[in-house]
Amino acid sequence: MNIIKSHEVDDRTSKWNDQMYKKTPTPYDGFAGVFEKSRVKKILNLAEIHFNESVLEIGCESGNLLSQIFNAKRIVGLDISELALKDAYEKCNKTPVELFKHDATEPLPFDKGEFDVIICSEVLEHVVDPKKVLNNIQNISTNKTRILVSIPLELINISIKKVLKIFGLMNILFPNIPQGASDWHLHNFSKKMLHNLIDEKFIILDDCYVFVNHYIAYLKKR
Repeated sequence: MNIIKSHEVDDRTSKWNDQMYKKTPTPYDGFAGVFEKSRVKKILNLAEIHFNESVLEIGCESGNLLSQIFNAKRIVGLDISELALKDAYEKCNKTPVELFKHDATEPLPFDKGEFDVIICSEVLEHVVDPKKVLNNIQNISTNKTRILVSIPLELINISIKKVLKIFGLMNILFPNIPQGASDWHLHNFSKKMLHNLIDEKFIILDDCYVFVNHYIAYLKKR
């Protein structure tokens, strides 16, 4: 398994994402891991991936979701952080996964209809222009492509953290989580904000919440 560099990624953006990944990696253990496992499970349940299908995850980070896909013909992960991709390489070393270092706001190095399922989970809040990422997803999709997008509901997350801090529970339940808004999040996403971004390009086939603080939309191209 090799990490493929499909284009010249802006060095400052790549290094910033490496720094943020080291500082605030997605938590997979403890109480926070319960939320993460639930997110992954709900996305994969909605995706209904079959053994003869190809799957792309945009913003695969350390491969936590990719490593849970066992029944696809082709599995591809893409991320801008080389540190995250190296961890994904280790985590997915028993799975035939293709890994690409690529900025998702740049045109994606894939053909239209190349993937049956495209997953973009907890990514849009990290990029300067989320609309570019969605445009790039649209450009490689057909009306048969199943698209899963998820976001953290930032203001709800911040409110929950404030309550936990008042009762002295924040450091007990979430010891490695930022006390307020994450420095890695460039946008405070809400369900309405996501709907405004996708309305012209995609149809929402289904949606659900992960507890109350994450939102998943199952889409198809218009």
